[in-house]
Amino acid sequence: MKVDLVMWTLNGEKTLTSVLARINEVVPEDVVNRKLIVDDGSKDNTVSISKKFGWEVLKNEGKGISDAANTALKNVETNYFCSFEQDVLLSSDWWKKVSSLILNKDDVAAACGLRFLPRSNFCSSIEPYQLTRKDTDFYGGYGKTLDNTIWNTEILRSVGGFPKVNFAGIDTYLFNLLDLKGYKWLVDYDVKSLHLHQGGLLNEFKHYYFYGLSLPEIYSRLKKTRAFYENENLRSLFLRFLKSPISSFKMALKMHDSRLMFCYPIIRLCWLLGYIRGVSWQNISQ
Repeated sequence: MKVDLVMWTLNGEKTLTSVLARINEVVPEDVVNRKLIVDDGSKDNTVSISKKFGWEVLKNEGKGISDAANTALKNVETNYFCSFEQDVLLSSDWWKKVSSLILNKDDVAAACGLRFLPRSNFCSSIEPYQLTRKDTDFYGGYGKTLDNTIWNTEILRSVGGFPKVNFAGIDTYLFNLLDLKGYKWLVDYDVKSLHLHQGGLLNEFKHYYFYGLSLPEIYSRLKKTRAFYENENLRSLFLRFLKSPISSFKMALKMHDSRLMFCYPIIRLCWLLGYIRGVSWQNISQ
């Protein structure tokens, strides 16, 4: 069985060489059909690096990840395809374990592993802590991302492809959409790839602010079909922010990482501020 490999990029030269080299190591050459990169107008050496590793470079037909992902999907030729992001360094067992979850299984739409920040990153204990609470806090969506994933092409196309969202949250919305249609998105929690975020602590806070921007749109879409999203709003986010000093202390004890006592309350503040800005943006756009 052959699979296509796809990736969406924007100014990814700092991580792309190591990421593409690792894909070559992990995904057997004899299963690869096409390797497609959809670029969003990079100004650095992203395109030349991609071509050096034998990837076809396509121009994003729109703008942002939603459009780039659908541009890639339009060009997929195989029954299954793999999607990656430019800063995820695959675990050595990724292909062997993740492919076994989905290939030749008609009710499985997607399968992936996890990805964690390197220990040197100030926020590196957040995701491992979330893993311990995956069945409590995430409504079944923990670990479901687009960045190290194998897809059933026909199923994904049947639900309209990748959802169009303005900021982040494509994976959250798509997981719920697939689940409502009766399809599974499986995660191997023992497959742990490396997320090579660039830019230091300030950049991490910017990421969380960006995620916060997406929440009003995601909540407004999902609460129509998912009752547990009806209680997700400004009040709930504000209460979590108020509780974050206590939460961060508990997290730091559990994960043996005192850095959480500093960074987690700021992360909660970034989510809250992003949400408030997202509500304003949503009201303006309407």
